[in-house]
Amino acid sequence: MRFKLNHRRLNFALPVMGGFMFIHLIPWGSTFWAVTFQLFFSLQSVLTSTVFPSFSPSMSYTMKKTMITLAALGTLALGGWKYWQEQQWVTTDNAYVKADVTLVSPEVSGRVTKLFVRDNQWVNAGDPLFQIDDQDYQANVNISQAAIAVAQSTLANNASRMQLQQVSIEQAKTAIEAASANAQFQHSERQRFQKLLSSASVSQTAFDNQNTKAINAQATLKNARLALDAAHQQLNTLAAEREQLGAQLNQAQSKLALNTIALQRTVVKAPVDGFIANRQVQEGKFVQPGMGTITLVPETVWLNANFKETQLSHLVAGQAVHVRIDMYPDIVLEGRVDSITPATGAQFSMIPPQNATGNFVKVVQRVPVKITLTLPESLKGRVYPGLSAVVSIALGQ
Repeated sequence: MRFKLNHRRLNFALPVMGGFMFIHLIPWGSTFWAVTFQLFFSLQSVLTSTVFPSFSPSMSYTMKKTMITLAALGTLALGGWKYWQEQQWVTTDNAYVKADVTLVSPEVSGRVTKLFVRDNQWVNAGDPLFQIDDQDYQANVNISQAAIAVAQSTLANNASRMQLQQVSIEQAKTAIEAASANAQFQHSERQRFQKLLSSASVSQTAFDNQNTKAINAQATLKNARLALDAAHQQLNTLAAEREQLGAQLNQAQSKLALNTIALQRTVVKAPVDGFIANRQVQEGKFVQPGMGTITLVPETVWLNANFKETQLSHLVAGQAVHVRIDMYPDIVLEGRVDSITPATGAQFSMIPPQNATGNFVKVVQRVPVKITLTLPESLKGRVYPGLSAVVSIALGQ
């Protein structure tokens, strides 16, 4: 009895053949079966609607069976090739362009008097962005300069007084020498008058006068020595005062440096190269330290791709990457895996998940992967932070 091929038997044959082939080789959870069955049913629809109705009744049973077998094997080969390709790559569309975006803030407060840039303009590091009213800061610089002049003048006066005090010390030393000589002379005279008084050669009055002169000479010597001590003490006082005046001069110079820095900061300059973006400052606006005024977007960008934790088993730094940015879907960009964040993205959220409490629903976590890009010259400066992308990483490279 010859086998008669009809559509009902064909509808049954192809799915059964695909379902039992490689059932023990490839796990049911893989994407292979979804792709293969989709190809099976597509081929089945094509064969039953176009090919087999054109077969003549005289076509041999062997030829028909051979064609069915070849079609099934071809479908399985395509599905296997698709599955093998998917095992060599991991792909995600949860990827975005990133860059070191810099928010420029003034370091001094004041009203903006002049704006040097326009929106979306390219600036280099050090280029002026805007000017803050500098009248108050210039006045502070002038005050500091005057304070320095006063301190320097006071120091010069102190130096003159110290020199004069040195002269006073020398005078005190000379006075001591004179007083000492006079005291010795008067003391000798008193001894001589003492002998004369014993022999009644001089009167008691003459002796008393000489005794008084000797006592006065000794007092004068003592006063001269005290004057020398006072002169030395005054010199020490002037030296201490000089140290204080020197500290005041240093303080005035430091204030001048601070006020000069504040004056220089009234001209806000670009800290890095980049494009002007999100400008929130204009002439007449009052700005303060820490206030965001201008955002600088650099030309250098990279990708932050958030892969599922189940895709990271064989992902390492250095692997090749193919990138399609949604803005340029027809261009495939080359890149490399730079590094893998050592934690899932959920760990850096404001409120990290606490799975040890309450009801638990397992959610596949995602891990950020940094990818460096090699941009062609035609796209440099045209790939912007925040753009979406589809990333495929070659696990075998």
